[in-house]
Amino acid sequence: MPLYTYRCEACGAIFEALVRSGRSEPVACQICQAPSIKRQPSAFAVTHSEIDALRSIDPMYKRIVEDQMARTPEAEPMRHLNKLMPFSAARDPGPPIDF
Repeated sequence: MPLYTYRCEACGAIFEALVRSGRSEPVACQICQAPSIKRQPSAFAVTHSEIDALRSIDPMYKRIVEDQMARTPEAEPMRHLNKLMPFSAARDPGPPIDF
């Protein structure tokens, strides 16, 4: 059952109407009863991301991904962090540059 938003061209009122299948859409404004209404684009909700859709299709998805990550050492994020030099070991870059 879609919920549509309408705008009256006569009075400028904006209202929503629930249009059930097999029933006609409203023909007049709910405020002023003028017949000049137009359907407006309305916002819609997205309830699932692509990851959620994959998880709902395959409940084993998370375990499959985690197993694959465990078998791929170059995917380990700490590997990159361990390569970083601590600030205490860095050389002094010298005086600031004056532009």
